[in-house]
Amino acid sequence: MFAVVGDRVITQYDIETLNPQRLKLIYEKFQGEERQAQIKEYYRENMENLIDNYVIEIAAETEGFRVSDTEAEAAIQDIMQRNNITRKMLDELLAAQHQTYEQYKWKIKIDILSARLMSSVFRAKVVVTDDDFKKFVTQNEKNLDLSDTYELRMMKVSTKEKLDEALKDFNTNKNFADTAKKYSEDKLASDGGYLGWVELGFLDEKIRELIVGMKQGVTKPLEDVDGYRVFYVESYKEKTEVGSDKKENIMRAIKDKKATETFQQWLQDKKEGIFIQRKYAA
Repeated sequence: MFAVVGDRVITQYDIETLNPQRLKLIYEKFQGEERQAQIKEYYRENMENLIDNYVIEIAAETEGFRVSDTEAEAAIQDIMQRNNITRKMLDELLAAQHQTYEQYKWKIKIDILSARLMSSVFRAKVVVTDDDFKKFVTQNEKNLDLSDTYELRMMKVSTKEKLDEALKDFNTNKNFADTAKKYSEDKLASDGGYLGWVELGFLDEKIRELIVGMKQGVTKPLEDVDGYRVFYVESYKEKTEVGSDKKENIMRAIKDKKATETFQQWLQDKKEGIFIQRKYAA
C-alpha cells in the first residue's frame, strides 16, 4: 500500500501501471543510487497525481457527480472517431507526449468531472459586477484589442493669422463644425471636419497627447510643416463601452476565470477535509 485517499486505496500496482514504460526505462537506463532516486521520484510524482485525481473524484461525488471508467472509455472512443485515429495511433501520439493510455483515461475522466462541476455548480453561481468587467478590461486591454474611442472633428489652416481668426470665431459661436466649414483648408471642411469615431491607439502620438483624457472640447493647436491643425472631441467612449458580441465574450471569460478560482479553492478545501495518508517508496 502506498496511499489512502478517503475510502480509496492506491497500491504499488496502481502506481507502476500508470506509466510502465517510464518505469521500464528507468531500470534500463540507470544503476545503483541513481536508479533508486529515479524510482523514488517516479513513485512520488505518480502517487501525487493519483491522489489529486481521487480527491477530485471524491469531492465531485459530494456534489452528486460521477464518471465511470466505461463513460471515460466512451469519451475516448468518440475523440478517436471524430479525429479519425485508431487506438494504435492514439498510443503513439500519447507516447510522443510521454503519456500512457491509463494516464490519458484519468485525464479524460477528470476533465469530464471538472467540466460538469464548473457548468452546474460553480459557473452558475458566478456574479459579474460592473467593477469586475472594468477591472478585467483594464488588465487585458492589449489582448482584447480595446481602446478608448473618440468622435473627432479637425480643422486645418496654413497660417497663424488664420488660426487665430478661426479660434476667435469658434469662441464666439461655440460650434466647431461651423467654424471648420468656414476656415478649414482640409478636404473634409465641407463636412465640418468630421473624422468619425477613432480609437486612441490609431492616432499619431502627438495627436494622442493632445486628446487623451478629454471627453469633449477643442484641443490645443498642433503645428505642422504646412500649417496648423486643431481637433475637436465631440464624444468619447471608454474602452469598457464595447459592442454586445464582444461584451458577451468578455463576460464569458470573466465568468470562466472566477469559476475556475472558486473551483480551485473549493477543491483545496475538500482536499484538506479528505483523509489522505501517504507512504512513499523507500
